Amino acid sequence: MIVGAGAPGIAAAGPGETTRWLCSPDLVSDPCDLPSDTTDLFTGETTAARPRLAEADKPVDCFYVYPTVSNQVSLNADPVASPEVESIARFQAARFADTCRVFAPVYRQVPLVGLPPVIAGVDGPLDVGYGDVLAAWDDYLANDNNGRGVVFIGHSQGTMMLRKLIREHVDPDPELRERLVGAFLMGGNVTTARGSTTGGDFASVPLCTQPDEYGCVTAYSTELIGLPSLFGNSSLDVLSSVAGLPTGPDYQVACTDPAVLSGNAEPVGATVPSAPYSFGIISLLMDYTTLPQGLPTSASTWTTGPGRGIGRCTDTNGFHRYRVEMVVPQAVNELPLFDTHLLDVNFGLDRLVDIADRQSAAWREARGDG
Repeated sequence: MIVGAGAPGIAAAGPGETTRWLCSPDLVSDPCDLPSDTTDLFTGETTAARPRLAEADKPVDCFYVYPTVSNQVSLNADPVASPEVESIARFQAARFADTCRVFAPVYRQVPLVGLPPVIAGVDGPLDVGYGDVLAAWDDYLANDNNGRGVVFIGHSQGTMMLRKLIREHVDPDPELRERLVGAFLMGGNVTTARGSTTGGDFASVPLCTQPDEYGCVTAYSTELIGLPSLFGNSSLDVLSSVAGLPTGPDYQVACTDPAVLSGNAEPVGATVPSAPYSFGIISLLMDYTTLPQGLPTSASTWTTGPGRGIGRCTDTNGFHRYRVEMVVPQAVNELPLFDTHLLDVNFGLDRLVDIADRQSAAWREARGDG
């Protein structure tokens, strides 16, 4: 049934075709547009929403590519903003909307059930998805960028798409590198040469190493239970190899410590939208990995769960990941295949937003715009 979908025959979006935007400043309402009021279930405190700047007044843009979420049984998802796609945009990208104008294209990703045949060697589906992302990027550059700074945000398959996009079209272009404010490439095995901040995916764009550094990449995969997984070991990353990205023993999967980059080493929790996630494969996995409570919820637009954790980058048995230690525990029943992968972005989400804020300010100051 999966192979019979035959999606490799679908042509990638080309010049002149209209980008299907999931999120864009031109849309009256989109899933990346949520107020930021939040209830913290650990402290019991509720914070009011930050005043939202008008889209034209936001200092930089964000280009977001969502992870593997489609429930379709096919090799490529239809190019529509399905409920599960809208849910993940709220989950991961909406919190950045106080910092930037958010542009997020709909793309014909490889759904969860399509990944095994792609890993097994079915040729073409990843190229279809990447063609859509590249066409949307070209559309954005031609019609919306106007020299503005850009923050890339991706997770999992979305990170893979952005690794390829930055590698092929931003890293080798000095003018575009000048517009790179930062890149949050989470849960997607970004690589460097061993012992270096460059030399894997990117020759010139480095990993971030200190607060207020801009034009660099924040990248890591979280883990809680310490078991081998799909993430953290470049030699085992078959999907990146299929996509034509660097893999193998000469490369190390990146891990940048967000506590260092934000200057905030305090324990953090997982912050998620309070509205239920759209039903499907991902929602079932999320519920499983946060039993018995399920995802935290409250009367606010956002909820931070009761647990608190600290993290550090570790290299255990060849897996370079961000190891989380729950110092204020909450009951979890982790799924070994994914571990905490589904919460890579949301564990310490506000810390990532703060890094983006600091990068935006530093980038603008360097340009004389601050």
